[in-house]
Amino acid sequence: MVKSAKVEKLHIAIVGRRNVGKSLLLNRVVSQEHFIVNDIPGTTTDPISEVVELLPYGPVVIIDTAGIDDENDFGKKTINKTIKAISSADFAIVVLDAREELDKSETELIMYLRKLQVPFLVAVNKIEFGTNPHLLTELEALEVTYFEISCKENAGVDNFKKKLIHLLPGEKEKSLIEDLVRQGDVVLMTVPNDFGELNGRAIESQVQKIREALSGDINCIVVKNSDLKDALAQLKNTPDLVVANNQAIEQIAVDLPESVKLTTYSILLARQEGNLTEFVKGIQKVKKLENGDKVLISEACDHHLQEYDIGNAKIQGLLKLHTKKNLHIDIYNGSGFPANLSEYQLIIHCDGCMLSKKERQVRIKQATLLGIPIVNYGVLISYIRGFLPRVLLPFEDAIPELGIIRYT
Repeated sequence: MVKSAKVEKLHIAIVGRRNVGKSLLLNRVVSQEHFIVNDIPGTTTDPISEVVELLPYGPVVIIDTAGIDDENDFGKKTINKTIKAISSADFAIVVLDAREELDKSETELIMYLRKLQVPFLVAVNKIEFGTNPHLLTELEALEVTYFEISCKENAGVDNFKKKLIHLLPGEKEKSLIEDLVRQGDVVLMTVPNDFGELNGRAIESQVQKIREALSGDINCIVVKNSDLKDALAQLKNTPDLVVANNQAIEQIAVDLPESVKLTTYSILLARQEGNLTEFVKGIQKVKKLENGDKVLISEACDHHLQEYDIGNAKIQGLLKLHTKKNLHIDIYNGSGFPANLSEYQLIIHCDGCMLSKKERQVRIKQATLLGIPIVNYGVLISYIRGFLPRVLLPFEDAIPELGIIRYT
């Protein structure tokens, strides 16, 4: 529970070259001596994350990183320490030395933060030694918000902290399902026939989330896949929305009248978390795979891979049959991606039922940062089965990405 609580708190990463004063700035901002400060470059060699009280905002997770010049971070195109840190960040503090000009690693850092859509604030530190006017000109040209400060003399830090707290993102999550239905509507959710399957607990969690998301004026009916026809026959009117599980989407789409809105739980979740458009973009890469391309199937669960795992037993076969290409497919399970992620032309990720929202977002950001298309199981299965246009119809914002003309 402690780990889960830490994961879900807002994460702030502090990044910059070695010996620019990152740790000292953090101590000034939180008004405590949490992070080790030393004039010797490279004192912080690994990212350190700690829950701290950022008053008056509240508890946050601070990630104190090593210098970006330690790893030549971005040029290597690998999942290294700093990339992991900024991928997990909801906000970033970029610290610069006031005496210097921007170097390549700092310019790339700003570019990648923008690519990941991670908001950030720049601290131009060590102004007690003077400020290089070229640095300020460069920052203004990049249209970044910066503050000139001195951590050593504690000058300008209070104004920096006020701006930081003002810019921290709030929780503005999209609706899971409420905006798709109205008062008096009927939502029908299908579940596997056998709850003894590996994903039984995940399905129960999905049902609970759907029920919690609906008001008391909307009816939620849960039926097994095999009982769908009987349930439809017993209803006075057809349901207003059907939420299917991925594995049975083909049969459900056949049994369900085309006039009924249909989607899957994994697509609902991806839409809520803002990932659906990214996954639909990934389908474009599926269409363009060539012989010899490397594809990574990423399973979040850290159990040993078994024959009946969906990635091992189903996704590989579906992909090869659909593309008719000789693909090199690797299956990787557990925490995070392999360091050689840039070698792959496509990532196919599980629906992440065992991951927190934060952990799912981190993986998608890492793929985005390295320019690797990514798609989840739910979107891929619906696409290969030929039902992606239908399950996307409730979400007009995702359809243009697939080049589908919305039909009525």
